[in-house]
Amino acid sequence: MWTAAMTAMPGVSLAASSKAPTQEELDRIKKGHEGIVYLLANFDQETTTCRENGGECKRDADRVRKYMGLRSTTDPLFQIEKVFAKVKYMDDLDPDKLETFFEATEDYNTAMNMSNSMSFISQFGEYNPGGGKDEVLKYLEEARKQVILAEKALRNIMDCLNIPV
Repeated sequence: MWTAAMTAMPGVSLAASSKAPTQEELDRIKKGHEGIVYLLANFDQETTTCRENGGECKRDADRVRKYMGLRSTTDPLFQIEKVFAKVKYMDDLDPDKLETFFEATEDYNTAMNMSNSMSFISQFGEYNPGGGKDEVLKYLEEARKQVILAEKALRNIMDCLNIPV
């Protein structure tokens, strides 16, 4: 059944899925974590867009989605779950850290999906009935909370993989 499921998934190679992640792929985790740390330290600045020449400023959650790897194939965390799936083939992975690793990947995936949802909703908060700038800020704050959880999960993943923070 597993083989049937894998062959039914377009773009997923059985040969590629049985290899450990490359150093370049592991570096993406570190680079993505650094981006998320930066986003959290500069959240208001990164999620505010102003028109030129002193025009109106608006809060924009699209940057959250970028740092979480949801906007471009060149973002470090783009489809990072594929790298996580390869970790089980690493020779030097501490078996005592496996459960922690898999819990952290689940936590990361949940936080990534929730930050994506909250960011998307915030983009329309001003236009929905009963909405306004307060609704945008409410959902943007929820997205920030999810980014905090994602950062913690990535830190745990990096610890399990002996990637320095």
